Amino acid sequence: MASRNHFLDPELVSKRVKATESLLNDTHNPIRHLERGKIHLALGFPDLAATDAYRALTLFDSVLDSESEFPARKRIVPDALWNCAISVDEQSEPNSDASANDSDVSIGSDVDEASESDSEFEDVTLSDYHEHIGNVYTLLVASLAQCGCMRDAYDFCIQGLKLEYGAEGNLAQPFLEKSIKEIQDAYVNQRRLRAGPDVRDGDIQFDPAGLQVQGYARRVVYPWNAHEPDRNSPEIVRFLNERLQNIAPKCEVRTVNLPALHGLEADAENESNPENREEVSVQLGLFAKEDIIPGETILHESSMLTATNRLHDDLCDACNSPLPELGSAEPSVACDNCDDTVFCSERCYKLACETYHGAICGEEGLASIGKDIQNPKDKADYLYLLLVARAFAMAETQKVHPLDLPEVKYIWGDFHRIEDDPCDAWAGRLPPPSATLPFSFQLNILQPMRILEEMGLDPFDSLRTYDTWVVNTLYAKFRGTASGRLSTWDGGPEVCAVHPLWCLANHSCDPNVRWEWGGEITFVARNETERVQWGSSEESERRKNDRGGFAIKKDEEILNHYCDLALVVKERREWAMGALGGPCQCSRCVWEESQS
Repeated sequence: MASRNHFLDPELVSKRVKATESLLNDTHNPIRHLERGKIHLALGFPDLAATDAYRALTLFDSVLDSESEFPARKRIVPDALWNCAISVDEQSEPNSDASANDSDVSIGSDVDEASESDSEFEDVTLSDYHEHIGNVYTLLVASLAQCGCMRDAYDFCIQGLKLEYGAEGNLAQPFLEKSIKEIQDAYVNQRRLRAGPDVRDGDIQFDPAGLQVQGYARRVVYPWNAHEPDRNSPEIVRFLNERLQNIAPKCEVRTVNLPALHGLEADAENESNPENREEVSVQLGLFAKEDIIPGETILHESSMLTATNRLHDDLCDACNSPLPELGSAEPSVACDNCDDTVFCSERCYKLACETYHGAICGEEGLASIGKDIQNPKDKADYLYLLLVARAFAMAETQKVHPLDLPEVKYIWGDFHRIEDDPCDAWAGRLPPPSATLPFSFQLNILQPMRILEEMGLDPFDSLRTYDTWVVNTLYAKFRGTASGRLSTWDGGPEVCAVHPLWCLANHSCDPNVRWEWGGEITFVARNETERVQWGSSEESERRKNDRGGFAIKKDEEILNHYCDLALVVKERREWAMGALGGPCQCSRCVWEESQS
């Protein structure tokens, strides 16, 4: 696809290329992580800078802990000699696009691990620690605060102020002290605004527990992401239609012009103004190749990219369908190497081993991650984390990059155009318009590293495949496309999955299909009693007559729904904002807004 690098400072992009090359060649060197983190911050990616800083902190902490699982060390062989040695085997074309892509750097995982002896490395020293630790805390706090992760920024401020620094690190103390005051003042001011004018200054006390945990990252295709296809190209559309033949033979994929939703607010008074809806977004959609009758099932799709937040549940580990009852003709199958991993059938077990289970079989530490979350607000977020974990397992089992998985590669990510969002957009700590991807220290940094460790992988050596920009890209795609199922116990989400062809159907608050999810997901054409009644009685009758007794006419778009259809327009829009990227502009929403 076309290069996006010219929309960023070319000098900074070049520096990131070199910093990434050095880092992949020297993964346990905290100074390398710190260097790249500073570049990420300058490029306008504080989310990536925060991760680099935390990795640097983790490695530097190992200097003080001789029992650390990941000791800090630095390569003795100069980069120039290393790059000369590997350049013989490089086969990538000498163009600027390739040089900017992480996946085109022929080092790291491509190098035979046996060839790397301990003699090529030396320990990171206590002197190195004292020289750089202040800069690490400065970068970590600044980056987290810029993302809006105030509680973690505050916690690392407190942690950093307890340390002693070397000559370079002396500058960190005043910065951390200033940051603490800024965080405290911002918290008090926000609470004062919410409380109203009658509250006196002394009535509001600072409470660290009340600080914001979740911030936001830019939701863009990173300039070095070479895995994102041009979804609207004829080749991709043809490829998707070939996959669709056995799953939905009466449907086909086409490009469709939809209203551009970025920048619109859910409660904007003038969002239905035609002048505000001129811009279009070219997307993919599903269309009927022939007339479809009411009640007809037009799509069957199964997926291994699933997740559940229930610990010790009675669901198939692979497809999340209920396990068969004892004594059934086709009994469930338990994995012999796992304590509590059960599949609904021998077929599901074999498919799981081929697609994801092979990489995590016997890794019991993964079982409790993201499970039985008590806070209902956190349940959906942790389900997305578990989808990321499943994608990691699928990539590791199938030996492909997670962004190249068929279940991931072609799905929509609600990405903003990076050319509309320059790298200095975060100047003055004002988040740019593209900062719409939920981001937190726990879910985007700490837990993905923990997942890799529990999979038996080194989170530092795995950067080529599982770097944070990859995690963020997975989150961006899953948040816009994953389907969910609510718990019958507390009403919160408990199961979710990504079905890459099912999610090609666009949203409408007047859908013509309903979907059902068991071991597979289906589309069933709605009959007249299932259609949403809206508009005047004359308009409703006209729409019914236009259908001529069919649920969906030939060449009509298949329309799904991502929210509770019984809600009023304002609530529907707020509910679907995360999946759609903006307030819904379907015919029903526009009409209902005009009536309110």
